[in-house]
Amino acid sequence: MKGLLIAMPSVIDEVKKLINNYPYFAVTTELNENLNGYDIIGIVGTDKFIIMNLHKLDSWDGPVLTVGFGLSFLNSVDITNLDKALSIIMSGNYDIEDIQRLSVNVKGKKLPYAINEVAIFPAKSAITLEYSLYVNNEYLWHDVADGLIISTPTGSTAYAMSAGGPLIHSRAQVFEIVPVNSTNLARVPVIVPSDSIITIRDLISRSRVEVIIDGSIRTFVGNEVRITPGKPLKLVRIGEVSSAIGRYEKKISLLANMDLPPSAKFILKILEYEGQLTQKEIIEKTMLPSRTVRNALSILIRKGLIQRQVIIRGNKEVIVYSLKSTGQ
Repeated sequence: MKGLLIAMPSVIDEVKKLINNYPYFAVTTELNENLNGYDIIGIVGTDKFIIMNLHKLDSWDGPVLTVGFGLSFLNSVDITNLDKALSIIMSGNYDIEDIQRLSVNVKGKKLPYAINEVAIFPAKSAITLEYSLYVNNEYLWHDVADGLIISTPTGSTAYAMSAGGPLIHSRAQVFEIVPVNSTNLARVPVIVPSDSIITIRDLISRSRVEVIIDGSIRTFVGNEVRITPGKPLKLVRIGEVSSAIGRYEKKISLLANMDLPPSAKFILKILEYEGQLTQKEIIEKTMLPSRTVRNALSILIRKGLIQRQVIIRGNKEVIVYSLKSTGQ
């Protein structure tokens, strides 16, 4: 079996040491478009790094091994188990879990598959969005809200859940539609079959409207967005080495802390995608007041959801914040 591991630059040396006994696996920090000859692709890094590279692998039909730090919703294994995981993969004793994805079409253009969610929001905050929702060409409702989220089961643990959506089992063949702060109390989250065609039409707002895929890819839209089932991601799962139980423990932990203020939920979401960030970087990415950020960080630390660490960046010490594993 021949494999390729795409690793974050900060861990490339560690990965090379861990795979020293596996000469059929190559390591790189940049995804090469020519993937011919590989049987498996691995991605090593934060959730943001993994998602970014999964977006680049839309045309890849083979299995994908995701390697992260601690417990994560997207991890096949933790980096400390990479050596053991590769040994099991070489023996062929692993499973494939089909992870549902969403295909998004805007103005006739197909965007990268969404692994977590498709969010539709005005580009400027504090401005509402008016839209009509159709499922399989049947009218469902007209609404005025801050935005709308269409989520996969994987994404039900992230942005959708912080907006009031339910936790969905990873193997359930469904998608969820979550209105965000609707002006109509009757607009509650809706679960639809995973073969549904979801169309958002008649988009009106005082600001330009954006489609945001997995919190990272942004595209301005016209008056319609069409969302259909995407090609499933073939994610490698390796028995007890994979963190399936840990992922559900983390989901339950997040559910137990949904009494968080909106600012804390927002920062938790940013850290999930971005990994380690300084307080200044959090302020820049969220555009929240510094006092609000400090208060939200204190709450998240107190509840054991994030951790504060001192690391070296550019030959100087900086304080960063990141998600805390439930196993810590």
